[in-house]
Amino acid sequence: MPIRIDERLTAIATLIKGGTVADVGGDHGKLGYYLVSTDRAEKVIATDISAPSLQKAQELAFDNGVSHLMETRLGDGLSPIKSNEADVVVIAGLGGDVMAEILSSARLDGKEFDHFVLSPNTHPEKVRRELALSNHTIVTDNLTECAGKYYTIISTQLNKDYKETLDDEQIVYGKFFTTDEVFKKRTLEEIATMRNILETHRSTQLEEKIARLEGILEKVKI
Repeated sequence: MPIRIDERLTAIATLIKGGTVADVGGDHGKLGYYLVSTDRAEKVIATDISAPSLQKAQELAFDNGVSHLMETRLGDGLSPIKSNEADVVVIAGLGGDVMAEILSSARLDGKEFDHFVLSPNTHPEKVRRELALSNHTIVTDNLTECAGKYYTIISTQLNKDYKETLDDEQIVYGKFFTTDEVFKKRTLEEIATMRNILETHRSTQLEEKIARLEGILEKVKI
């Protein structure tokens, strides 16, 4: 049975090209089911700290005849996944602070995975700082719009001979913010919102933020 996923999950799915996928915090299993039902993944291992959520993922897989392609494991972060057991690790819908902790724990445990696809709800800069400590190259790093909100989506490639180097602006705004049309759109909207506030409430802090963002926009090349 076909399943509909939102723009954010669709953008994540397009970055997955096969193999075994670990869906960390997989919740009800919709992304995992979509991946195996569209042949974007040969197998999905969905993990979550919530047993009821995993039960719903199991039921979704069973009801659609893909239980042999979707495995569920109860546990925190990447703890239920062995090193190199998955080709791609997807983590989406968590705060960037939690996501960075999951990645850091796996790195310190010596776990390696070929690819990460990451979409933090907040603090993407913390995720990028952690990636800079790993042997992963950031391949894509941009914003996508979904239901009126903006989400960061980052994909990486394991490269043991390379150390990612990002400047302060790339850490905060994204490795490729200078060519990201959605980043430009969101930033213009933020500036417009702040200018509307300034019409009735003077704020030095807002004025400084506007000036900073306008300086960032001058570096955007689109």
